[in-house]
Amino acid sequence: MSMRQVNRRVRKSIAIIGEGLTEYRYVDDMRTTERYRFSLVPGIPKHSDIDDIVNLAKERVYAGYDYVLCLIDMDVIEGNHDKMEHYRSLKKDNPKIIFVESSPCTEYWFLMHYMPGPSSKEYADYDAVAQELKKHIPNYEKTEAFFNKTHIYRELKEKGDMVKAIELSRELDKLHATEPEVYKSYTQMYKLFDIIRDITK
Repeated sequence: MSMRQVNRRVRKSIAIIGEGLTEYRYVDDMRTTERYRFSLVPGIPKHSDIDDIVNLAKERVYAGYDYVLCLIDMDVIEGNHDKMEHYRSLKKDNPKIIFVESSPCTEYWFLMHYMPGPSSKEYADYDAVAQELKKHIPNYEKTEAFFNKTHIYRELKEKGDMVKAIELSRELDKLHATEPEVYKSYTQMYKLFDIIRDITK
């Protein structure tokens, strides 16, 4: 076996599928900012439908990525019983895919960088989270123009508290699991950072 083959085998890879522009640009900015020794590959499906997201994730599993994550905004799914049942069955049928949920949306993870502690405040939708987030990033909007001007990962890392955000994410996920009626807004983004930490040990 050549040294090139050994290196290829040792170099870990993470594929991250998000449903839209926000997730793609966040992961891509993380990739360019951190210059990890492993491969971090963002992906975006043609449609933001849960089936399209999972199908793209399955392609990444078959392609041999070590970790495949789906970043899922839960606002639409949680509000519809049939969609929730379908989502649960997709999770059950795809054990090699790591589902990373945010309720209502990924922007709640962004907001966590500025939160002093775990909160039971419920954000019903993207607009509610964005309104709060704009107190910290006044020009925030999920558009190409914004992401071209603002490196969102770098902005959050430098001006917010990423270490605290990761721990808040972990804590709120546990609180949501035990008291879902009290802690309705949560994010599981800590799962991604746990994997990164394990790879870079």
